[in-house]
Amino acid sequence: MSFRNNLVILSVAVGFAATNIVLAETPQVEKTTTVTLSSLTQYVYQQHPAHHNEIAQQQRIDANTELANGLFADASSMNVIHKNDVVATDDGFQEWEAFVEMPLWLAGQKQSQLMLSEKMAAELPAYKQQIRLESSAKVRELIWNVILAETTAKQVHQSWQTAQKLHQDVAARVKAGELAGTERLLASTHELDIQSEYLLAQAELEHTLKSYQRFTGESTLPEIYEETRHQDSDLTQRHHSLAVIDQQHPSLVFIDQQINTLRIQQDVAGFDGAVNPNLSLGMQSGRGERGEHFNNSIILGINFALDDRVFRQPAVADASVALADAEISRKQLERELNSILSSNLHDLETKRQQLELISTQDKETQQYFALQQRAFELGEIDLVNVLRSQSIANEVHNRKELLQIQIKQLVAQINQALGIIL
Repeated sequence: MSFRNNLVILSVAVGFAATNIVLAETPQVEKTTTVTLSSLTQYVYQQHPAHHNEIAQQQRIDANTELANGLFADASSMNVIHKNDVVATDDGFQEWEAFVEMPLWLAGQKQSQLMLSEKMAAELPAYKQQIRLESSAKVRELIWNVILAETTAKQVHQSWQTAQKLHQDVAARVKAGELAGTERLLASTHELDIQSEYLLAQAELEHTLKSYQRFTGESTLPEIYEETRHQDSDLTQRHHSLAVIDQQHPSLVFIDQQINTLRIQQDVAGFDGAVNPNLSLGMQSGRGERGEHFNNSIILGINFALDDRVFRQPAVADASVALADAEISRKQLERELNSILSSNLHDLETKRQQLELISTQDKETQQYFALQQRAFELGEIDLVNVLRSQSIANEVHNRKELLQIQIKQLVAQINQALGIIL
């Protein structure tokens, strides 16, 4: 039902203050078997901004592989040199030189580049899994936001129904002269208060549904959205404070792959400031004066650095810093993930204990409210006491229902903390 329709209902209630008001339909979010948690995750994954970076990552891998498979360490060059004495003596002296310079790979340089491509290629699947895990987190968040909003709307709707029934009963008794007219005004005010709460709850439900549709492209929820607790012997046997995530958690695997890549990049950095040996191969042709024959010879030379170690150190130092930062981030991430898991397990244990207590409290408050209603019908108490007991009973019952929903939501959050991809 739209927010506008709800406003119309409120206007009718305020304008007529009638005892027979048509109730809005119970809030119900449509669910279907054609939509699954997996299909929603796949859609969110395809729309994830980081997903589009996969092409650039692959291009980077291909470019480095092509470089590593190159015949030379850098671009080769051709040199052509001509000398003559035309401007000076003009005796006919000429000399031609043509040679190619070919930078050679240093020992281990080519292998380091090839290894870098392998590590970057291994990092790509881990990168994709990390994005899928982030997409799973978004799907879980969107679905449970809708479920919680739907539950709240249903609860307020039920309270509105109860308030309407009470209003009708009071109005009938006022008309029969059994109650004062002020009781009817109190019942009417109470009903409108609850109806106002329902309009807000309905608006919040519509907001969460629009957010869900914007991210998932679906207007209906999956029929099966509840998750089962991931069974792990360590988690079931240990106290929640001692629970630890598996080292194969997608986030840890991804950063481990990044660290492996950085280690190889540290090796590659050792060649960044190096001067590669330069092999020269060519021909030389020259004559001293006119009439002489050209003398031809072959040029073969090599150029290499005597000591370039000092020029390599800055790149190696930068690579070492990047590696150290990544290793620190890895430790911080693992600590954070363990903390989230422990916190969620603790919350789950606490809420299950709360549910046991509140279930008993719910039965007692419902019995108490029934007795208060009976006492009101017999004229033993006034309406204020009935409304108070009704408010207590509704609050306890609603807390119980929300706890049941929150426990199911926590199971999903624990699976997310464990790195379970939908």
